[in-house]
Amino acid sequence: MFIPNTTHVNPAGLRPILVKRGLSPMLGYYLSMVISCMKLSIFALAPFFFSSAFGQTIDQGRGPVQLTVPQNYSEKNPTPLIVLLHGFRSNGSKQDSYLGFSDIANDNGFLFIAPTGSVNPEGKTFWNATPACCDFFGSNVDDVGYIKELIDAIKLEYNVDSNRVYLVGHSNGGFMSYQVAYNHPSIIAAVVSLAGASHDEVRPAPAGKVHTLQIHGTRDLSIRFSGGFTFGSAYPGALETVTTWAGYNGCSLVAEEGQTLDLVANLTGNETTSEIYDDGCKSGGSAELWTIEAGGHIPLLSNSFAQQVVDWLFVHTKSDWPADYNGVTPPAMLGLSYNNIGNFSSADNSIYTCVRTVENGIPTAIDGIEQFDIAIKIISYELGVIQITNSRLFNADDVRNENNELPDCSGIFELSTNLYTDIIQVGNQVLEVVFELRDDVNLEFDLVNFLELN
Repeated sequence: MFIPNTTHVNPAGLRPILVKRGLSPMLGYYLSMVISCMKLSIFALAPFFFSSAFGQTIDQGRGPVQLTVPQNYSEKNPTPLIVLLHGFRSNGSKQDSYLGFSDIANDNGFLFIAPTGSVNPEGKTFWNATPACCDFFGSNVDDVGYIKELIDAIKLEYNVDSNRVYLVGHSNGGFMSYQVAYNHPSIIAAVVSLAGASHDEVRPAPAGKVHTLQIHGTRDLSIRFSGGFTFGSAYPGALETVTTWAGYNGCSLVAEEGQTLDLVANLTGNETTSEIYDDGCKSGGSAELWTIEAGGHIPLLSNSFAQQVVDWLFVHTKSDWPADYNGVTPPAMLGLSYNNIGNFSSADNSIYTCVRTVENGIPTAIDGIEQFDIAIKIISYELGVIQITNSRLFNADDVRNENNELPDCSGIFELSTNLYTDIIQVGNQVLEVVFELRDDVNLEFDLVNFLELN
């Protein structure tokens, strides 16, 4: 059976992989070469430097940044990653000293990095997030791209849990965290913003869902709780930021009252209230507001602040799926009859695509479903072996692509021959592939043939 009777396959429940044989070594080698070349081109500017005293640092063209690696790190186990983004005029190390995340990385088992932004003509460090904060001299530096490259480079070297990549930002860093998440929702599980804000202008929803937590003091005079302006550019208030992201995540805009918290050392008792927007949200998304009553812009945080944030992060993971439906729009120059094809994700070494089931060319339903989103893990590049690790109903919410079209399926599984054919984008390459089902228990396929379409 090609697709199991459940809508999801639990990878942990699959039996150990037994690759009994491969077909053409040349075909497997070619597939390996294409994907490897794409990885090299993406990360060609990601040099790593090692320090015997302080562990590894990473340099994406702006100088080395120390990467904290927990002592219990093992390349066999996916590990969460937290990226801390500093406020205006601060830097990565100062921000970490204030918040204390590196101090608890070992106990909580996460990778941690705190990069530093650019320096403006006045000698002040900043991130280019929104018009309100904080590229005040118009440098237009691509900080979204820089942070994305840092994450990609760490993933290349370490076994990062793709479902638990987190951004935490203070002030300008909070603005920046939202911008990275908006532009790259497929790689960010959750954002925590302390005294920051999201964008003010109306935008369409991002392409994926992200959990968001806004922490804000009611007496913040720098980035005001109710919103305001910096140098003539508006920023939204804390509640508006949260409800905007609740809307993006498909949540009900009726909040549930959560627990009270003690986040600030010099305010009595549990000074912080919480409002949670998690009703009706789409998988992988929610929104939350922690309001620090009488809190300022740089509150004297309690010793447990970082741990409380990490605890929140760790229960807010991404969905098993990078988007509402699998696939990408193919390049128009190929003239394909499909408006949606599968795509290879280097982030988790998987192919995400949609497959139709047919028998002797006639559409056939399995448990009433004819089109499935499937996630495929590449087991062996050399032998061309793949394995289905997850499945669901294709595009259950009838989401449209960027051309306002309902996406279709390029993948076909022929029940009479056990052949799976598809069109898959791998970096800049588009391949037409044929795989044959060899193990219907572990859902493993062998590469039979391929054709490069561009």
